[in-house]
Amino acid sequence: MILALGVTGLCVAVIEFSALGRTNGTFSYPLDDTFIHMALARNLSIYGTWGVSPHEFASASSSVLYTLLLAGLFKLFSVRVVLPFILNCVVAVILLIVVQRWLRKEGIRAGGQLGILLVIVFAAPLPILVICGMEHTLQCLFSFLFIFGFSDWLEVSLAEPQQKWKFPWPVAIYGLLVTFIRYEGLFLVAIACLILLWHRKLGMAVKLGFVSVLPLAIFGIISVVKGSYFLPNSVLLKADPAPASLGGMLQSLGNILIERLTIVDTDNVPAGAHRPGISLLATQRLLIVIPLLYLVFLKYIRQRPAYGYSLGILLGGALLQLCLASTGWLYRYEAYLIFCTVVIGGVLIWKYGRQVMREWGPRIGWVLGVAIFALSFPLVLRSVAAFSKTGTACVNIYQQQYQMGQFLHRYYNQDAVAANDIGAVSFFTDGTKLDLWGLGNIQVARSKKKGYWTPDFLDSLCRAERVHTVVLYDRWFSDSLLRRWTKVASWQIRNNVICGEDSVSFYNIGGDKGVVLRQNLKAFEERLPAGVTVRYY
Repeated sequence: MILALGVTGLCVAVIEFSALGRTNGTFSYPLDDTFIHMALARNLSIYGTWGVSPHEFASASSSVLYTLLLAGLFKLFSVRVVLPFILNCVVAVILLIVVQRWLRKEGIRAGGQLGILLVIVFAAPLPILVICGMEHTLQCLFSFLFIFGFSDWLEVSLAEPQQKWKFPWPVAIYGLLVTFIRYEGLFLVAIACLILLWHRKLGMAVKLGFVSVLPLAIFGIISVVKGSYFLPNSVLLKADPAPASLGGMLQSLGNILIERLTIVDTDNVPAGAHRPGISLLATQRLLIVIPLLYLVFLKYIRQRPAYGYSLGILLGGALLQLCLASTGWLYRYEAYLIFCTVVIGGVLIWKYGRQVMREWGPRIGWVLGVAIFALSFPLVLRSVAAFSKTGTACVNIYQQQYQMGQFLHRYYNQDAVAANDIGAVSFFTDGTKLDLWGLGNIQVARSKKKGYWTPDFLDSLCRAERVHTVVLYDRWFSDSLLRRWTKVASWQIRNNVICGEDSVSFYNIGGDKGVVLRQNLKAFEERLPAGVTVRYY
């Protein structure tokens, strides 16, 4: 455990040191989404408002618990950019301790513990989750506790059929936490409930589902009362619309079977959407690797059914993740599935790998090993990409989103501004933020869901909110909208690996404030870091 912690800390230190050397010593995250969480937490801790603007409710986060944790930390220690990073460092230590103790309980010796922990560190990859400063390290922890806690409890309960089953309150608490930290936790809970139904334990399934969903239901009711949707905007806007016709349902099913479960299609990706890549391919491979692990070690899984239940929950979770949710965005959405798969796969291989080799013969064993490695190779490529890009991503966010936030804080701190990437902009300013993409604004989110997200609507909404300054990616919006406003300047960064576009534009809406905006941009230009190219229009 100490060696695994040391390796994790060393990786984090190397990446952070490299990034700080290119950001003039300014601490930055590799995602603008981290600043969204911080903006929500800051407004909640200071103004008592759940939103990206200080006095306007907005359901802009798919992690309710993480936002509450950050708000509590901000209340205790004041609002500091580095706090999410520190929180993730602490959680990473707890995560490795919990896993190491479980491995020891499963009879894995010190060498095996070290090997499995190191694979976890690089496969998740844990250092990248820490540097992101988001909720995914906690998601890995709660997912692990729920999956393996439920599987162990179920094995013990089934081994004593004459005894009355006792409701597993610790497992139910883990279920509550895994859904409260991210909505994808519902996938794991749903599969667990299906397993209980398979064993004709309807009451247990209903209880487990009720306890797990309760906090999200309460938050959903609050959101509806506040005039928002039951689900967060970020969940709704990233989901495909539900087709109403039979033809639409068949087309949607075909898209899922082909584009989500079978191939990685990088063509015709709409603006603002994440381009599918190695994260999608790695998650798709789990649909093969997990059943293969089950078949190879079936003899030993029959002796230890908890392993089989764990694999079943992970397989169902991976399938639902691919069908209903996203992968990618700096290799974090699927991290909990890969993390838990590595744990159970490592245990099976370490405990029973030699016996399988002897039983199947060396030739078949080596062929099987090569097949598993080939199937798992996208996971290796995913980790390599994560480690190679994260430092540059920190620099990208510093050069673009961080500078946007600093500029607006300096000249338009109390003014209403519009943007489509709202994290740093919201965190560093106190005025009203109009999110043109909809994550932080219910009016825009509703227009997207109901089909009237048009240039006329966006222009009239900006003018109604008295927005004069707009910061956005040109390619995300139609020329019909942009021609109604006055383009003043653009900032372009190099070597972009994470930002929505490498160039962000500044627009003025109405009046003669465009002259002032140009003057302010020119005055701020000397503060911009090297690598940012400014152009005026």
